[in-house]
Amino acid sequence: MKRLLTMAMLALSLAACQSTTGNDVSPAAATAEATPESHMQSGNLAFAQAACGGCHAVEGGALSPNPASPSFADIANRKELSDVSLATWLRDAHNYPEVMDFDLDDAQVDALAAYILTLRDPDYRAPIS
Repeated sequence: MKRLLTMAMLALSLAACQSTTGNDVSPAAATAEATPESHMQSGNLAFAQAACGGCHAVEGGALSPNPASPSFADIANRKELSDVSLATWLRDAHNYPEVMDFDLDDAQVDALAAYILTLRDPDYRAPIS
């Protein structure tokens, strides 16, 4: 599990080191509502794939590799979910299945929660299981 987290942090570091193409981002664009695409660019998707993608579908519309694991879209669209409850759940590692028993620091929790919440869709319908 430590190796998986090391790989995830490496992916985040590499994403952060990418150079820009000279396109300036306007203040309006920088403060625009978060989308899955904007989080992909910031490395949150790379972290989610590295840390969670072995069991969970981390992109909208995908099926989880482990049928017993809910997709991130399923998680994001639960009626009872809030940003606070999601962050609390991600920090509470002792409730995870054994394979998920790892610690996330606050920055990792925030990045993962922010990405998951971009998958909310008012028209979402859970797949038939």
